[in-house]
Amino acid sequence: MRASVFRVFPLCLVVLLWLTAGQSLPAAAPTDVRPLEPASTGGLAALDRALVRLSTHHRLLMIAAHPDDESTTLLTWVARGLGGEAAYLSLSRGDGGQNLIGSELGPDLGLLRSRELESARRIDGARQFFTRAYDFGYTRSLDETLQRWPKEELLEDAMRVVRRFKPQVLMAVFRPTADAGHGQHRASGWVAQEIFRLSSDPEAFPQLAAEGLPPWAISSFYRSPRRDPDAEFMELPLGSIEPFSGRSILQIALASRSQHLCQDMGSLQPLGDATGRLAWVAGVGGPEATSPFDGIDTSLASIADLVPAGELQRQTAIRLQQVAEIATATRKQLAAADPGRAAEPILEIVRTLQELLDDLATVPAAQPAHELIAEKLEIAYEGLATAAQVAADAVTTHQTVLIGATFEARSIFWNAGELPVESLEVTVESPVGWQLTARQPTEPRRSRFTVQPSDDQQLTIAVPATSKSTMPYFHLQPRVGDLYDWNEVPLETRGEPFDPPPASVRFDFTLGGVPISLRREIVYRVGDQAIGEVRRPIRAVPALEVSVEPGQVVWPLGALEDRTLEVEVSSNKEGPVTARLEVSLPEGWPAIEPVEVELSPARRRRTVELTLRAPQNLGPGRHVIELALRDVAGGRFTEAFPVIDYPHVRPTPRPRPARVEVSAANIQLPELGRLGYIRGASDRMPEHLRGIGLPVEVLAGADLANQDLSAFDAIVVGSRAYEIDSALVAASPRLLDYARAGGLLIVQYQQYQFTRGGYAPYPLEIRRPHDRITDETAAVTLLEPQHPVFTTPNRLDAVDWQGWVQERGLYFAGTWDGAYRPLLAMADPGGDEKRGALLVAEFGKGHYIYTGLAFFRQLPAGVTGAYRLFANLLALSDSGAED
Repeated sequence: MRASVFRVFPLCLVVLLWLTAGQSLPAAAPTDVRPLEPASTGGLAALDRALVRLSTHHRLLMIAAHPDDESTTLLTWVARGLGGEAAYLSLSRGDGGQNLIGSELGPDLGLLRSRELESARRIDGARQFFTRAYDFGYTRSLDETLQRWPKEELLEDAMRVVRRFKPQVLMAVFRPTADAGHGQHRASGWVAQEIFRLSSDPEAFPQLAAEGLPPWAISSFYRSPRRDPDAEFMELPLGSIEPFSGRSILQIALASRSQHLCQDMGSLQPLGDATGRLAWVAGVGGPEATSPFDGIDTSLASIADLVPAGELQRQTAIRLQQVAEIATATRKQLAAADPGRAAEPILEIVRTLQELLDDLATVPAAQPAHELIAEKLEIAYEGLATAAQVAADAVTTHQTVLIGATFEARSIFWNAGELPVESLEVTVESPVGWQLTARQPTEPRRSRFTVQPSDDQQLTIAVPATSKSTMPYFHLQPRVGDLYDWNEVPLETRGEPFDPPPASVRFDFTLGGVPISLRREIVYRVGDQAIGEVRRPIRAVPALEVSVEPGQVVWPLGALEDRTLEVEVSSNKEGPVTARLEVSLPEGWPAIEPVEVELSPARRRRTVELTLRAPQNLGPGRHVIELALRDVAGGRFTEAFPVIDYPHVRPTPRPRPARVEVSAANIQLPELGRLGYIRGASDRMPEHLRGIGLPVEVLAGADLANQDLSAFDAIVVGSRAYEIDSALVAASPRLLDYARAGGLLIVQYQQYQFTRGGYAPYPLEIRRPHDRITDETAAVTLLEPQHPVFTTPNRLDAVDWQGWVQERGLYFAGTWDGAYRPLLAMADPGGDEKRGALLVAEFGKGHYIYTGLAFFRQLPAGVTGAYRLFANLLALSDSGAED
């Protein structure tokens, strides 16, 4: 079939999804990212998924550049439709994107988007991996991407994932060609291409072999046919219904994609038939393939092909075939809705897999087969527990645990089935060195309805004084350029979304005479009368934490008034604490005397206000101020660990050093009485504008509907505000009336909803793809150098365009009415000149400005040239008509 136009039904939906898109085991058994929900066995749905995974051997790895690039439909089709193992390798964590639900940007946004990927994988059943690449923002250049993400490290990280996950099929979401658009998209296509080629080279990446990861050859290479009208493609069915969830593959995939909340990816989940498309690139299968697994033996017995030829290989194949037959037959019996009937057959599966592992353990050449079978055994353990109605749990009443202290946890084991449990042993596993120091069994609860009582133990766990505060492993060290530093990270953790839980309980027991192991993360559990049971991960914290606001100060040299720093100090200790707050200032700055701080169980947190004075001879430049807490024992504490917390993701601590960066510059401010600001997405500009002395008032809801807008000298609309603020949309006519009557209305970058809504006073359009300047150092031409925007009250020069971060801007106007005057021209290297970055129009008695310049990034980064330009924009409020 030849694709003249790419179409998938339902039309807009699948196009978006399919194409936007102990001893550690190197085989990459799934990281435990189970949702923090009340304990259960998972019931028939979990048992059905376990059985289908025990009957087949499909493995597909997808590669793209960012969170939300993945095809959730293909991942769901493999993991939930075929019962196979699917995984998504995102080169980056999406740190350079925007955020529609909160204020996180940069590394914090990378944490949120990583968690959203993790939540998506919980739904579609796939796994998640990353390289160490940091998303430095949009670029059109593959060369720039591979300069900032060095090829050697990128390929090593990707091949590490290949050798751990062992895919038969590789799928690239993007090609390495210009039609992929984003240079990072192109890089992901290049990585996929190279990884497929190098996977068959036994001499490639000897450093990975030294890690215990021998070469793994990928059988087939496919890609999305997106933006390639000449591609030959196959169509895959997405409308089939998963029996125990009652949802189609498409619906599950759309639910998965909807986890990307910060990227505005919520989707409907319609019923109906649908298809997805895939194009063959290389390897087995060929252009006539009807499935990405064509030409590949996907029977469970095919794992035996990884065992050296001989009797052991033959016996391995026979026993794996028996496992698959038992799993398939047992799955058919689940229609009776009695999971207990599956217990005995799964016991036989467990016995067979355990025997196979014993036989293969002494054959080094069979390592890949051993790892894949070990993965199946973990699936069988969980399936057996579900079928036998055995549940296990591990909880604590402590959400944070103090470094150097102990805490109490509870292990709970319940057998509600008919198979006897014997020889139960409970141990604590911790990859970070937490230790079980004592245990106290509780009185067993007996029931006339069950074969035996539960096991319930109180566990005392020590967190060594040498432990580190819990934080994501890729934040332990400063980045090296645009790569996270993994040098001190355990090999088995590299490439995972996050660290394994700091502590888990392992339950070892025999069930029906067969040894079984289950692991459960220790989680904080609390009852909320409004919500019910609430669970959250636990984390280690230091005795004291300290943070300071603002973390970024821009200081106009003509206004050296004192500034106030709000320092929050908190104690995680149970008893009273006395600490001293110390401030380290740049040489020549007036000293700030240490402050004694008293904290107690009744007042664990205090805010201390410090007065910051600048030296009278302060000149332009950047200065760093650092704060620390010292306790009576001599401990020094210099950071806090606030938590990124949204309902759809696991809470994640982020390290935040107690430091202030001061940027001093000659910034002249316009004389404004009142400045209104309508906050946009991830918008911290009101605080930064207020910080330089502007009289900012944030407007929302009733303010926009009822306030007298004429009282404001200027009103600023934040980036993407028209997407997230329905009150702004409703008040749009009032805002235009305000500008027409003599006001100044400044609208920062918006997306296509803005132009479709006709919210500007004169027509303007944003192209698809939108005009943007990705090179933050791109030369800027002033089209009208004497325009007040460039002269009043700050006369701009070349220095004001230096030091910008990530990009010049985005969503520039592409075409516009003649009433607008374009004031800037700029171009990316080798690109066409763009003139839609800053448009100014007279509108009635007032002014209207549309700008795609990335002020939302520059002001929080302390880019003083951006402050000077923004002050000039505000000065148009009293400039009268333009010359």
